[in-house]
Amino acid sequence: MAETKTTAAKKPAAKKTTTAAAKAPAKKATTTAKAPAKKAATTAKKAAPKAEAKVEKVEAVAEVKVEAPKKAASKKAEKQLKITLVKSGFGRLEKQKRTLEALGLRKTNSSTIKPDNACTRGMIFVVKHLVKVEEI
Repeated sequence: MAETKTTAAKKPAAKKTTTAAAKAPAKKATTTAKAPAKKAATTAKKAAPKAEAKVEKVEAVAEVKVEAPKKAASKKAEKQLKITLVKSGFGRLEKQKRTLEALGLRKTNSSTIKPDNACTRGMIFVVKHLVKVEEI
């Protein structure tokens, strides 16, 4: 009985090794044959969009350079505001203190000149009880 058990154990082990050995070379051969074809196709596809993207970037830079002098000329025509600190910021809310510092007002009776735009008007609104505003 011992002889039949050993022969039965050897046969399945031999089948497993032969099936694994037969499958492994077949997979390697198929993957190596497909890989170079895929790489060549993907590199050809990737090369064309990159060249087009570079052309678009160069055109966009040229357009920005043309528009820049027009904006600089319009800034000269803007009105300006002279803002003078009349009351101290001492004992005020932290938001009001930071707004005064952003406007450039540090001491009482100090003045700054700022452009007349929505941002400046919003800061003046926060501290309107502390400052005096004049148009220039």
